[in-house]
Amino acid sequence: MSTNIALPIRRFFEQHLVAERGLSQHTILSYRDTLKLLLTFATKLLRKHCEELTIEELSADLVRKFLADLEKTRRNSVRTRNARLAAIHAFFRYLATVDPRLLARSQSVLGIPFKRYVRPVLGYMQREEVINILGQIKRDARYGRRDDAILRALYNTGARAQEIANIDVPDIRFSRPYLVHLHGKDHDSDQVLSAGAIDEADRSNAPLLNRHGARLTRFGLRYIVGHRVAVAGKSNPRLLTRKIGPHTWRHTTGMHLLQSGVDLDMIRSWLGHSSIQTTHEYIEVDLEMKRKTLKSCENLLPKTDKRGPSWQRDAGILKWLSRL
Repeated sequence: MSTNIALPIRRFFEQHLVAERGLSQHTILSYRDTLKLLLTFATKLLRKHCEELTIEELSADLVRKFLADLEKTRRNSVRTRNARLAAIHAFFRYLATVDPRLLARSQSVLGIPFKRYVRPVLGYMQREEVINILGQIKRDARYGRRDDAILRALYNTGARAQEIANIDVPDIRFSRPYLVHLHGKDHDSDQVLSAGAIDEADRSNAPLLNRHGARLTRFGLRYIVGHRVAVAGKSNPRLLTRKIGPHTWRHTTGMHLLQSGVDLDMIRSWLGHSSIQTTHEYIEVDLEMKRKTLKSCENLLPKTDKRGPSWQRDAGILKWLSRL
Protein backbone atom coordinates (compact mmCIF):
# COMPACT_ATOMS: atom_id res chain seq x y z
CA MET A 1 0.00 0.00 0.00
CA SER A 2 1.15 3.51 -0.78
CA THR A 3 0.82 6.30 1.77
CA ASN A 4 -0.18 9.78 0.64
CA ILE A 5 2.28 12.32 1.96
CA ALA A 6 -0.17 15.04 3.04
CA LEU A 7 -1.51 13.59 6.30
CA PRO A 8 1.86 12.47 7.77
CA ILE A 9 3.35 15.92 7.08
CA ARG A 10 0.42 17.68 8.72
CA ARG A 11 0.61 15.46 11.80
CA PHE A 12 4.38 15.91 11.92
CA PHE A 13 4.02 19.67 12.26
CA GLU A 14 0.79 19.99 14.23
CA GLN A 15 1.21 17.12 16.68
CA HIS A 16 4.84 16.06 16.83
CA LEU A 17 6.82 19.31 16.55
CA VAL A 18 4.40 21.56 18.41
CA ALA A 19 2.44 19.42 20.87
CA GLU A 20 5.01 16.71 21.65
CA ARG A 21 8.43 18.34 21.22
CA GLY A 22 7.46 21.98 21.78
CA LEU A 23 10.03 23.35 19.35
CA SER A 24 10.38 27.07 18.73
CA GLN A 25 8.64 28.76 15.83
CA HIS A 26 12.01 29.49 14.23
CA THR A 27 12.92 25.78 14.19
CA ILE A 28 9.49 24.75 12.91
CA LEU A 29 9.71 27.29 10.07
CA SER A 30 13.15 25.94 9.18
CA TYR A 31 11.71 22.39 9.00
CA ARG A 32 8.82 23.70 6.91
CA ASP A 33 11.15 25.36 4.41
CA THR A 34 13.15 22.15 4.08
CA LEU A 35 10.12 20.00 3.31
CA LYS A 36 8.80 22.60 0.86
CA LEU A 37 12.10 22.46 -1.02
CA LEU A 38 12.14 18.65 -0.91
CA LEU A 39 8.57 18.33 -2.21
CA THR A 40 9.17 20.89 -4.94
CA PHE A 41 12.26 18.96 -6.04
CA ALA A 42 10.38 15.64 -5.94
CA THR A 43 7.50 16.95 -8.08
CA LYS A 44 9.92 18.14 -10.75
CA LEU A 45 11.96 14.94 -10.69
CA LEU A 46 8.96 12.58 -10.70
CA ARG A 47 6.82 14.85 -12.90
CA LYS A 48 3.84 14.59 -10.57
CA HIS A 49 1.63 17.02 -8.72
CA CYS A 50 2.45 17.49 -5.06
CA GLU A 51 -0.89 16.06 -3.89
CA GLU A 52 -0.09 12.85 -5.77
CA LEU A 53 3.23 12.19 -3.99
CA THR A 54 3.51 9.24 -1.63
CA ILE A 55 5.91 8.52 1.20
CA GLU A 56 7.26 5.53 -0.71
CA GLU A 57 8.43 7.83 -3.51
CA LEU A 58 10.62 9.84 -1.12
CA SER A 59 13.42 7.31 -1.32
CA ALA A 60 16.94 7.63 0.02
CA ASP A 61 18.16 8.02 -3.56
CA LEU A 62 15.79 10.94 -4.13
CA VAL A 63 16.94 12.59 -0.91
CA ARG A 64 20.59 12.25 -1.97
CA LYS A 65 19.78 13.87 -5.32
CA PHE A 66 17.97 16.65 -3.46
CA LEU A 67 20.97 17.32 -1.23
CA ALA A 68 23.28 17.39 -4.26
CA ASP A 69 20.93 19.85 -5.96
CA LEU A 70 21.04 22.13 -2.93
CA GLU A 71 24.80 22.48 -3.29
CA LYS A 72 24.95 22.59 -7.08
CA THR A 73 21.88 24.58 -8.11
CA ARG A 74 21.03 26.65 -5.03
CA ARG A 75 24.70 27.13 -4.09
CA ASN A 76 24.01 26.17 -0.49
CA SER A 77 26.95 25.67 1.83
CA VAL A 78 27.69 22.29 3.37
CA ARG A 79 26.47 23.63 6.68
CA THR A 80 23.08 24.55 5.17
CA ARG A 81 22.95 21.20 3.41
CA ASN A 82 23.47 19.43 6.73
CA ALA A 83 20.76 21.55 8.37
CA ARG A 84 18.31 20.50 5.65
CA LEU A 85 19.29 16.85 6.13
CA ALA A 86 18.72 17.16 9.89
CA ALA A 87 15.15 18.31 9.23
CA ILE A 88 14.58 15.39 6.83
CA HIS A 89 16.00 12.98 9.41
CA ALA A 90 13.57 14.36 11.99
CA PHE A 91 10.62 13.77 9.66
CA PHE A 92 11.58 10.19 8.80
CA ARG A 93 12.41 9.42 12.42
CA TYR A 94 8.86 10.47 13.23
CA LEU A 95 7.47 8.28 10.41
CA ALA A 96 9.33 5.26 11.78
CA THR A 97 7.64 5.64 15.15
CA VAL A 98 4.07 6.07 13.90
CA ASP A 99 3.97 3.56 11.04
CA PRO A 100 6.00 0.32 11.30
CA ARG A 101 5.47 -0.28 7.58
CA LEU A 102 7.75 2.69 6.87
CA LEU A 103 10.51 1.56 9.22
CA ALA A 104 12.81 0.13 6.54
CA ARG A 105 12.39 3.15 4.26
CA SER A 106 12.97 5.50 7.17
CA GLN A 107 16.14 3.69 8.15
CA SER A 108 17.53 4.04 4.62
CA VAL A 109 17.01 7.81 4.73
CA LEU A 110 18.33 8.07 8.28
CA GLY A 111 21.46 6.29 7.05
CA ILE A 112 22.38 9.25 4.82
CA PRO A 113 25.37 10.79 6.60
CA PHE A 114 26.08 14.44 7.27
CA LYS A 115 28.84 15.87 5.12
CA ARG A 116 32.06 16.86 6.83
CA TYR A 117 33.28 20.41 6.42
CA VAL A 118 35.87 22.76 7.80
CA ARG A 119 34.32 24.78 10.60
CA PRO A 120 34.78 28.52 10.04
CA VAL A 121 36.91 30.43 12.52
CA LEU A 122 34.78 32.05 15.18
CA GLY A 123 34.68 35.75 14.31
CA TYR A 124 34.62 38.47 16.95
CA MET A 125 35.58 42.12 17.35
CA GLN A 126 38.10 43.79 19.59
CA ARG A 127 36.84 46.23 22.23
CA GLU A 128 38.28 49.16 20.26
CA GLU A 129 36.30 48.12 17.19
CA VAL A 130 33.04 47.96 19.15
CA ILE A 131 33.70 51.44 20.57
CA ASN A 132 34.52 52.72 17.10
CA ILE A 133 31.26 51.42 15.58
CA LEU A 134 29.12 52.83 18.38
CA GLY A 135 31.00 56.13 18.29
CA GLN A 136 30.10 56.68 14.63
CA ILE A 137 26.35 56.58 15.29
CA LYS A 138 24.71 60.00 15.56
CA ARG A 139 21.94 59.52 18.10
CA ASP A 140 20.19 62.74 17.10
CA ALA A 141 19.93 61.63 13.44
CA ARG A 142 17.00 59.68 12.00
CA TYR A 143 17.14 56.06 13.21
CA GLY A 144 20.34 56.89 15.10
CA ARG A 145 18.82 56.28 18.55
CA ARG A 146 17.21 53.04 17.37
CA ASP A 147 20.39 51.68 15.78
CA ASP A 148 22.48 52.66 18.79
CA ALA A 149 20.04 50.85 21.09
CA ILE A 150 20.07 47.77 18.85
CA LEU A 151 23.85 47.45 18.74
CA ARG A 152 24.25 48.13 22.46
CA ALA A 153 21.55 45.59 23.25
CA LEU A 154 23.28 43.03 21.02
CA TYR A 155 26.58 43.63 22.81
CA ASN A 156 25.23 43.87 26.37
CA THR A 157 23.02 40.79 26.12
CA GLY A 158 24.76 38.54 23.57
CA ALA A 159 21.30 37.86 22.18
CA ARG A 160 20.54 36.12 18.90
CA ALA A 161 19.14 38.26 16.08
CA GLN A 162 15.68 36.69 16.34
CA GLU A 163 15.60 37.28 20.10
CA ILE A 164 16.23 40.98 19.58
CA ALA A 165 13.59 41.17 16.84
CA ASN A 166 11.04 39.47 19.15
CA ILE A 167 11.37 42.03 21.95
CA ASP A 168 8.07 43.68 22.92
CA VAL A 169 7.42 46.72 25.12
CA PRO A 170 6.53 44.62 28.24
CA ASP A 171 9.92 42.88 27.91
CA ILE A 172 11.81 46.10 28.66
CA ARG A 173 12.36 47.89 31.95
CA PHE A 174 12.98 51.57 31.23
CA SER A 175 14.10 52.50 34.74
CA ARG A 176 17.32 51.59 36.48
CA PRO A 177 18.52 48.90 36.47
CA TYR A 178 17.78 48.65 32.75
CA LEU A 179 16.65 45.14 31.82
CA VAL A 180 15.38 43.33 28.76
CA HIS A 181 13.55 40.01 28.97
CA LEU A 182 14.71 37.66 26.20
CA HIS A 183 12.89 34.52 25.14
CA GLY A 184 15.39 31.73 24.46
CA LYS A 185 15.82 29.96 21.13
CA ASP A 186 14.01 26.77 22.15
CA HIS A 187 12.09 28.14 25.15
CA ASP A 188 14.61 26.37 27.37
CA SER A 189 14.73 29.36 29.69
CA ASP A 190 13.70 32.98 29.85
CA GLN A 191 16.72 35.13 30.43
CA VAL A 192 16.85 38.52 32.15
CA LEU A 193 20.00 40.32 31.05
CA SER A 194 21.36 43.81 31.47
CA ALA A 195 20.74 46.14 28.55
CA GLY A 196 21.86 49.60 29.59
CA ALA A 197 21.53 50.94 26.05
CA ILE A 198 17.73 51.09 26.23
CA ASP A 199 16.55 54.17 28.08
CA GLU A 200 13.31 56.08 28.55
CA ALA A 201 13.69 57.93 25.23
CA ASP A 202 13.67 54.65 23.32
CA ARG A 203 10.19 53.65 24.49
CA SER A 204 8.65 54.61 21.15
CA ASN A 205 11.03 52.27 19.27
CA ALA A 206 10.01 49.08 21.05
CA PRO A 207 9.11 46.77 19.52
CA LEU A 208 11.84 47.76 17.10
CA LEU A 209 10.44 49.01 13.83
CA ASN A 210 11.80 49.23 10.29
CA ARG A 211 11.41 52.26 8.01
CA HIS A 212 8.00 50.99 6.89
CA GLY A 213 6.66 51.00 10.45
CA ALA A 214 6.55 47.20 10.66
CA ARG A 215 8.29 44.98 13.20
CA LEU A 216 12.00 44.69 12.54
CA THR A 217 13.02 41.24 11.27
CA ARG A 218 16.34 39.49 11.73
CA PHE A 219 17.10 40.28 8.08
CA GLY A 220 16.51 43.97 8.73
CA LEU A 221 18.71 43.69 11.80
CA ARG A 222 21.47 42.22 9.64
CA TYR A 223 21.15 45.18 7.25
CA ILE A 224 21.43 47.68 10.11
CA VAL A 225 24.54 45.99 11.48
CA GLY A 226 26.12 45.90 8.03
CA HIS A 227 25.31 49.58 7.44
CA ARG A 228 26.79 50.71 10.74
CA VAL A 229 29.92 48.62 10.23
CA ALA A 230 30.35 50.12 6.75
CA VAL A 231 30.11 53.65 8.19
CA ALA A 232 32.67 52.87 10.88
CA GLY A 233 34.88 51.20 8.26
CA LYS A 234 35.64 54.58 6.72
CA SER A 235 37.74 55.44 9.75
CA ASN A 236 38.74 51.86 10.58
CA PRO A 237 39.28 49.92 7.29
CA ARG A 238 40.07 46.73 9.23
CA LEU A 239 36.33 46.35 9.90
CA LEU A 240 35.77 45.95 6.16
CA THR A 241 38.17 43.04 5.79
CA ARG A 242 35.73 40.51 7.27
CA LYS A 243 32.02 39.82 7.42
CA ILE A 244 30.39 41.23 10.55
CA GLY A 245 26.75 40.39 11.27
CA PRO A 246 24.46 40.19 14.32
CA HIS A 247 25.96 36.84 15.34
CA THR A 248 29.42 38.42 15.33
CA TRP A 249 28.24 40.70 18.14
CA ARG A 250 27.06 37.62 20.05
CA HIS A 251 30.48 36.00 19.67
CA THR A 252 32.10 39.29 20.68
CA THR A 253 30.07 39.36 23.90
CA GLY A 254 31.08 35.81 24.75
CA MET A 255 34.74 36.47 23.99
CA HIS A 256 34.90 39.66 26.02
CA LEU A 257 33.23 37.94 28.98
CA LEU A 258 35.85 35.20 28.77
CA GLN A 259 38.71 37.70 28.54
CA SER A 260 37.30 39.49 31.58
CA GLY A 261 37.64 36.33 33.65
CA VAL A 262 33.97 35.27 33.72
CA ASP A 263 33.48 31.57 34.44
CA LEU A 264 32.85 29.45 31.34
CA ASP A 265 29.66 27.91 32.74
CA MET A 266 28.34 31.39 33.52
CA ILE A 267 29.01 32.41 29.90
CA ARG A 268 27.15 29.30 28.73
CA SER A 269 24.16 30.31 30.86
CA TRP A 270 24.40 33.95 29.73
CA LEU A 271 24.39 33.09 26.02
CA GLY A 272 21.86 30.27 26.38
CA HIS A 273 24.12 27.53 24.99
CA SER A 274 22.65 24.06 25.42
CA SER A 275 26.12 22.51 25.73
CA ILE A 276 29.33 23.67 27.40
CA GLN A 277 31.18 22.39 24.32
CA THR A 278 29.71 25.24 22.28
CA THR A 279 30.99 27.78 24.78
CA HIS A 280 34.39 26.08 24.85
CA GLU A 281 34.98 27.24 21.26
CA TYR A 282 35.70 30.74 22.57
CA ILE A 283 38.76 29.44 24.38
CA GLU A 284 40.05 27.73 21.24
CA VAL A 285 40.02 30.92 19.15
CA ASP A 286 41.18 33.48 21.72
CA LEU A 287 44.66 34.29 20.39
CA GLU A 288 45.36 36.75 23.18
CA MET A 289 44.81 34.09 25.85
CA LYS A 290 47.02 31.68 23.89
CA ARG A 291 49.74 34.32 23.67
CA LYS A 292 49.61 34.90 27.42
CA THR A 293 49.74 31.15 28.05
CA LEU A 294 52.83 30.75 25.87
CA LYS A 295 54.41 33.74 27.59
CA SER A 296 53.84 32.18 30.99
CA CYS A 297 55.42 28.94 29.75
CA GLU A 298 58.54 30.85 28.71
CA ASN A 299 59.00 31.92 32.31
CA LEU A 300 59.27 28.27 33.34
CA LEU A 301 62.34 27.68 31.15
CA PRO A 302 65.84 27.87 32.68
CA LYS A 303 67.27 31.37 32.23
CA THR A 304 70.93 30.34 32.35
CA ASP A 305 71.14 29.26 28.69
CA LYS A 306 69.98 31.97 26.24
CA ARG A 307 71.22 30.19 23.12
CA GLY A 308 67.83 28.59 22.47
CA PRO A 309 66.76 24.93 22.29
CA SER A 310 69.53 22.38 21.73
CA TRP A 311 67.89 20.99 18.58
CA GLN A 312 68.26 24.40 16.93
CA ARG A 313 71.98 24.52 17.76
CA ASP A 314 72.65 21.04 16.40
CA ALA A 315 73.07 21.43 12.62
CA GLY A 316 73.20 17.66 12.21
CA ILE A 317 69.69 17.23 13.53
CA LEU A 318 68.38 19.99 11.24
CA LYS A 319 69.98 18.37 8.18
CA TRP A 320 68.58 14.99 9.18
CA LEU A 321 65.05 16.45 9.53
CA SER A 322 65.37 18.15 6.15
CA ARG A 323 66.14 14.81 4.48
CA LEU A 324 62.99 13.12 5.84
